Amino acid sequence: MTADTGVFSGVLGNEPSLRLLERGLATDGVAHAYLFHGQPGVGKRTVARKFGAALVAGGDATAGDRARRGLHPDLVEMEPEGAFTTIRQIREVVRLAASRPFEGARRCFILFADTFNPQAANALLKTLEEPEGESVFLLLASSREGVLPTVASRAQAIRFDPVPVPEVARFLKGHGVEEAELVAALGRGSLGLSLRYAREEEMRELRDAVFETGFSYSRDFEERHRAVGRILARAEAVGATREKTYLEAFEEPDRRAKDGAKRAGKAARDGAVTEALELLTLLYRDAAVIGAGAPELAANVDRVGEIQGRVRESPEADWAGAALTLGESRASLAYNVSPEAILEVALSRIRRRILGSYPGW
Repeated sequence: MTADTGVFSGVLGNEPSLRLLERGLATDGVAHAYLFHGQPGVGKRTVARKFGAALVAGGDATAGDRARRGLHPDLVEMEPEGAFTTIRQIREVVRLAASRPFEGARRCFILFADTFNPQAANALLKTLEEPEGESVFLLLASSREGVLPTVASRAQAIRFDPVPVPEVARFLKGHGVEEAELVAALGRGSLGLSLRYAREEEMRELRDAVFETGFSYSRDFEERHRAVGRILARAEAVGATREKTYLEAFEEPDRRAKDGAKRAGKAARDGAVTEALELLTLLYRDAAVIGAGAPELAANVDRVGEIQGRVRESPEADWAGAALTLGESRASLAYNVSPEAILEVALSRIRRRILGSYPGW
């Protein structure tokens, strides 16, 4: 369900977490630090902004409106510089947290806790343990495991789960999105990702490249290399669009803005490679459920016929094994391995898992 009224109006899903936060606001039982954890796109950042706006506004409707629009000096969202939140950024947060709010009831900081390196995390620990004044920290992370234990133990954990796909589909239909069932399924419980598939041509082109690659079981290295190139080209397009969008927010971008755009573009490209691996996993999962006689469970609802044809062509293929193989490839991204190398190795392993027992392969 969607929160229709109150602080979290418009937020989809995760009602228990929202109610807990609303009770804290209503009873003045707000913790000094929260850790919002869950997969990307399930609403953590949106909720943090709305919750933070309510905290700094202290019941002032005008201040709350300004805070929700990012115009309140006491609501600070610290974007990582590249892959990490730096110790310099954390020291600035600590300095601000030690002083009185500029004008609000509290000062609130939104930080990306799974981007802290050990030095940055250690710089924040004392402030998290013994906060001064009325500062509240909203820490965001894709998982609790991705946050250093010393940081996680000093914050109240709030879990955000994927939104049920039918609920996402109903929301999208209500907002006039075409192919709502398909983009909801592709989003895998993330409203944000579903909206990207609905709105961004580059994401749809990435999916097309993945489909083209996913069923091309060539023994030839050169063909696999070309297939990987098609996916990487689409990932580059996603990154270029993100970089361009970032710069459009500035009338005359200075060097700092251009550097920020480059970082945003790289993050988008890396995210697109991760999404390509997720789409390959989804494709082989669909092949597995179709092979098991349950096509109604397929996520790629517009291409079930195509997948059925591939399944008939390879009746002994280990589709589930192929999907599991990709999990190992996704883990390699955390170690800064070249995306090109990860994709080429993944396709090679998939070929062996699916067709390794076939004569001539």
